[in-house]
Amino acid sequence: MNNTRRSDQPNTAYEIDDQMQSFPLMDYLQHLWFRKKLILAMTVFVTVFGLIKINEIVDLYSAKSTLMIGLPEAYVIDLESVTDRSSWGDAESEIEIIRSDVLMTKVVRRLNLVNHPEFNSALRVDTEPKLNISRYFNPANWIPNSWKSTVSEALGLTQKAMPAVAFKPAESASLTDTAASLLSEEEIKALEFEKTVVRALQDKIDLQMMGYGNVITIQATTRDPKLAAEIANDVPEAYMLDKLESRFEATQKANAWLTEQLGELETKVAESERAIVLYREQHGLGDGQGGTILDAQLSETKSQLIIARAEKAEIDARLSQLRRLLAGGGMGIETASEVMSSALVQQLRTQEAEALSRASELSVEYGPKHPRMIQVQSEILEIRERIRSEVERIVKGLEQESEFANTRLSSIQGSLSAAQGEANQQSKEAIQLRALEREAAANRTLFETFLSRFKETSSTEGMETSDARILSQASVPGSPSYPNRKAMLQKYILAGFLGACALVLGLQFLNPGLTSPEQVQQVLGEYVIGLIPVISGKTPAYDAVLDKSPSPLVEALNSLKFSLDLSHPDDPVKAIQVTSSVPEEGKTSLAISLGRAMSSSGHKVIIVDGDLRRSSVGKKLGLRDKHKGLSDYVVAGDSELADFLRKDPGSNMDYMPSGTAKFANATDIFSSHRMSSIIDLLKSRYDLVIIDTPPVVALADARIIGRLVDKTVFVVRWDKTPRKVAKAALDQLHRAGVDVAGIVLQQVDMKRYGRVGYGNSGYYYQHGRYGKYYTS
Repeated sequence: MNNTRRSDQPNTAYEIDDQMQSFPLMDYLQHLWFRKKLILAMTVFVTVFGLIKINEIVDLYSAKSTLMIGLPEAYVIDLESVTDRSSWGDAESEIEIIRSDVLMTKVVRRLNLVNHPEFNSALRVDTEPKLNISRYFNPANWIPNSWKSTVSEALGLTQKAMPAVAFKPAESASLTDTAASLLSEEEIKALEFEKTVVRALQDKIDLQMMGYGNVITIQATTRDPKLAAEIANDVPEAYMLDKLESRFEATQKANAWLTEQLGELETKVAESERAIVLYREQHGLGDGQGGTILDAQLSETKSQLIIARAEKAEIDARLSQLRRLLAGGGMGIETASEVMSSALVQQLRTQEAEALSRASELSVEYGPKHPRMIQVQSEILEIRERIRSEVERIVKGLEQESEFANTRLSSIQGSLSAAQGEANQQSKEAIQLRALEREAAANRTLFETFLSRFKETSSTEGMETSDARILSQASVPGSPSYPNRKAMLQKYILAGFLGACALVLGLQFLNPGLTSPEQVQQVLGEYVIGLIPVISGKTPAYDAVLDKSPSPLVEALNSLKFSLDLSHPDDPVKAIQVTSSVPEEGKTSLAISLGRAMSSSGHKVIIVDGDLRRSSVGKKLGLRDKHKGLSDYVVAGDSELADFLRKDPGSNMDYMPSGTAKFANATDIFSSHRMSSIIDLLKSRYDLVIIDTPPVVALADARIIGRLVDKTVFVVRWDKTPRKVAKAALDQLHRAGVDVAGIVLQQVDMKRYGRVGYGNSGYYYQHGRYGKYYTS
């Protein structure tokens, strides 16, 4: 029966704790502390390398000046339209102007930078650092120069260096084809070299816009501190001078252009005013005020037309209401405004009401056929007829009013049409007049504007001022701005330390081995029933257990035997199989060590070499001669067991070799009933039967023997056995129905295990009070 518990069913406190701990920070810190010497060595190496690199860097000095642009100036007159100041842009556009080739060329010429050693390599003294160890770390320097030259010539990459000579540059840095044909080859080369100096100067200048919005900082960085200050001070001066020159040129151009335009505008003004006078005389328009009376007449006629239309609509509405009430039998006719305003109708309504009242009184005493009732009814009908006649008269009166209003409306419309025709004719004649007046006004305004501008520019020519001001001059820097050796060294130290930590953690993550019981249970789903420490020195572990003094190895083996007994408390575990996933895991050493430890404590133990193909138990025990063993006993039939056993020379443990029957098939031997009987016989004569079997992955022997013994001990070499291989081997055992007692971690470095703290057990070993029991 397999009592194995899987890792997906946590039943212990540390399992739950591990599953809840998503980031085992303490484990990582323990790993780093254990590898502190490696981390320190790598940090020191990177620091030394960084120190060498830093010392090889050439010092650079930075000087900074500040320039304020866009200052409000106290202008005597407004020249904005002439010089177009608004087009000069904000601080960002001014930065581009300062960085431009034109302005940088002026700076180069003012400071004669083409003849300065920093910009002319032919005049430069060798400033390379004397200590240049880092060149040996550059793979490009490992290639001989002769090889580089050969390859460059083959690829056509060789360029001849242009000799730099002292010269005075020409006035223009950009040449047309015609101008270039008039210059000598040396002058053309000089101008081309000047362009390279300009590019180099642009790279050495940093322009930034400060938070104020119109303040620009000019920072120059060079190897020479004096040169840095000169450039930082000369750039704003060149900028301001360039501004003044551009304004002076703009003023001169504006004066010349205004002078030409004033003559033309004066002629146009005279011609346009003369055309207005002639047009008024031809069409009798006078001084342009004649249209005022006609406009008043049109306005009055339109007002009368609106009033007449409103009266006509009111009359038609009252008439329509009366006609509608009459057509409906006269119901509600008394509510009409015309009827209500008629005194006769109101009088007749009063009489009708009195008659109706008498009829109501008489109807109480008399019937409808009574003469008095008939008289009253006749009176009521007569009154109502008179009311109807009066309403018809009122309707006829309204009809006459409607006809009169319609006639008046037609008359007003005719008058309005005649007035509009006259006004249209006059407007047509005035259109051309107004066009002539507008043209004359525009010419007059333009002439006055140009005349004013001409006077302004003429009076201020030569008085141009700059809208920029230097806020601070650059001083010669006393210390280099680059490199910041302290900060760079700190970065190298930090990079070395972090890189070493990353390397240590990376190696740990890439390690496929298993290192703790918690990890074994999580990955393999089995409990660890023993931690077998590695023995220092050349003495094998199976020989070290023969020493009578207490040792970590003996204690670990005793703990393993106790764990085996607890794995099946109802029945004693008398036959076990020791196997592993792959060879060289230490399973044979564990089997011998466990057997010798148990025999030394008074138990009767036998170890059986079940690896028929690569037997190694006899060699480790010092029994090198061939002797009959397991394979011989299986095929021998009824033979004495003692004939197939040997005595361990170092202990009281018995040993059954693998045998000499090489012709026998191992799978057939272990699957036979004879093998099962042999194991039962050994269990009856010994307290503990240990069978050393081949690895699980390579052969099926361990899976067969595992079903014949009580328990199987699976050996995993600490921090070495690949997880996937171990898991595959365990899966094979489980599918074969083998009862695995647990995992034994073999060759555990207890010092490292405790210091690194693999899992909770590692913490307990390192920090617990019983850690001293594992030191001999």
